[in-house]
Amino acid sequence: MFRSPLLALGAACAMLGLTSAHASTLGAGDLLRQFNLITTGDVTGSGGLHIDGRALVGGDYKANSGTVVYMNSKGEASEFDDFIVAGSVSSQVHLNNGGTAAVGDGLDRVNLNGGGTKQVYSATSAPQDYAQILTDYAANLASLAPSTTGVTRAGSSSDRSNTFTITSPADGIGVLSLTEADLRSDRDFVLNLSDDVEWAVVNVTATDADTVFRLGSTFKAQQNADVLSRVVWNFTGFTDVIFDAQFRAGAILASGATVTTNAGNIEGSVFASSFNGLSELHFTGLSDGELPAEVSAMPQPAPVPLPAGMVLLLSGLGMGGLLRRRKRA
Repeated sequence: MFRSPLLALGAACAMLGLTSAHASTLGAGDLLRQFNLITTGDVTGSGGLHIDGRALVGGDYKANSGTVVYMNSKGEASEFDDFIVAGSVSSQVHLNNGGTAAVGDGLDRVNLNGGGTKQVYSATSAPQDYAQILTDYAANLASLAPSTTGVTRAGSSSDRSNTFTITSPADGIGVLSLTEADLRSDRDFVLNLSDDVEWAVVNVTATDADTVFRLGSTFKAQQNADVLSRVVWNFTGFTDVIFDAQFRAGAILASGATVTTNAGNIEGSVFASSFNGLSELHFTGLSDGELPAEVSAMPQPAPVPLPAGMVLLLSGLGMGGLLRRRKRA
């Protein structure tokens, strides 16, 4: 029976458990716990942009000279580099605390402080399918039905204090469904969570009339560390999400939007299409356990790179078999 030498080669590789190397897959929770900033596109900003933890940039890093990444080396342990840019770095950026970098172009513009290493970006530099995983996760959050019990509101968008208290929600997850009209830029926003609340999801959805979300300089979304680590904000349908004041959460998702920080630091991990940073981005961390509406990623066996010598050997075996068949013919 004729057997293609390519099939024979593939079979041999499979028997030996050898494959080409590829990046590991991380679930949404691991991505947001390991990285402070994640984008599918570019990062821009002033030299005052400081990022507490790791940055994963799907486009170019175009921020002005003098920005700092991995400023306080925050984030859960990761097998990936601390500063990952698929595209180019256009101006000098400081990578602190012995951080490591993988950059498509502009390695000479990455200044290593405290040791560290840097290398050219490759297909294995970033977590596999990270953009799609977080985009799908944001869609899952947006599909959650708002909580109908256990949620009380003190005040309104017309009051100085706008407080939501969540107690004993179904499955431990409290869900708020809001529009920009529910979040006046000159008002506070406070979440009070009882101990049995594992997560609070704040879904903010754009309207056809307004796809730009902006919170003014006096807006305050400030919770203590215990509360904010259990809070996930999810902005859906916006082209721009603009913060003119400090904003605090465990994670902020704005799939398809440009997130801009004009004044006041942002506390929390951010996922967006692009990011324009004029202030600092701090890492706060998320509570342990599976995130609300998270679908666990299927575990993948660790790939074993195929040694160069083994490639030549198996290729030779394949060609030898082909020549023998030709002689018989």
